[in-house]
Amino acid sequence: MYDYYLGGKDNFPADREAAERALSVFPNARVAARQNREFMIRATRYLAGEVGIRQFLGIGTGIPTSPNLHEVAQSIVPDARVVYADNDPIMPA
Repeated sequence: MYDYYLGGKDNFPADREAAERALSVFPNARVAARQNREFMIRATRYLAGEVGIRQFLGIGTGIPTSPNLHEVAQSIVPDARVVYADNDPIMPA
């Protein structure tokens, strides 16, 4: 659903259907998803560029949506390491 809210391409019919139902009761879900994504980008840029963090952990990430954590971190520090952890079986694919 998150990817759908962000206007991404990596979502499924079930995601879109559930997202539309959620939007009927929480119409600001798209705004919340975009703000969440923008926060991740700002925080990662700050941590990599200003604080010197080189290792990142994405927990419960689902299917990564671009720009994703490693893209942001490695655009600042090319040797940054990122581990994604999730229990969704499609995530590793």
